[in-house]
Amino acid sequence: MKCCGQVATRAITRSQQARIRYEGGPPVVVAGPATGRAYRFSGTDRVQLVDPRDAPGLARGGMFRLIGVVETTGD
Repeated sequence: MKCCGQVATRAITRSQQARIRYEGGPPVVVAGPATGRAYRFSGTDRVQLVDPRDAPGLARGGMFRLIGVVETTGD
């Protein structure tokens, strides 16, 4: 049950990837907090798909914003 303006959420599954937008300017390489995977962002390459386990930690820092979730085919 939702209360006080809360939004219903559901977990991102492993068949999905989180779409993250870099809010900074200069190029940056960050390690995913959960996986350790290196993600490269720049002023021209701001949006990346990231492992759903890394998304909350990246978004929490303020340099990144979660903008969506996409289904993957698991190739």
